[in-house]
Amino acid sequence: MGPIEQLRDAIAASKVVLGPQIGDGFVFGTARLLAAGAHVNVNVDPELEDRPGIDAGALVAAIERILEVSPEAWRRIIDGIAEEIESAVGDENVIETTDLRDDLAVRSVVVFADATLLSFGAPMQFPDSWIRVQLDEDFEVEDVSIDPKDED
Repeated sequence: MGPIEQLRDAIAASKVVLGPQIGDGFVFGTARLLAAGAHVNVNVDPELEDRPGIDAGALVAAIERILEVSPEAWRRIIDGIAEEIESAVGDENVIETTDLRDDLAVRSVVVFADATLLSFGAPMQFPDSWIRVQLDEDFEVEDVSIDPKDED
């Protein structure tokens, strides 16, 4: 059994992700992000091409940390995202039908050994885009990008 299979088995044993499967060098499944009250897709990328081995325990712990983040910490994440986007938009004339904080809906979580990425939909403000967010180890917003949704 290879390292990716061992990671999948460790994630399955933890029961933190439902139905973990192996993709192209990563493990994926679904889970509930409690603070957001949402079911999300979870991808765990052990970065096999960059790292000699997998610390399955550390990756499982990282999954648990983000899925079990407190409501207060989740609110700080959402506020950080909104502030980043609002400062980027600046004084541009934007017709807002709803507060971005209320529009953000988390869709997926990607866990790496040293980072967490979140993808959000914002159907009222950014209907044709994904909002991608990189968090640091303390769940502070490190980077925000707005990317077009794929056509497929």
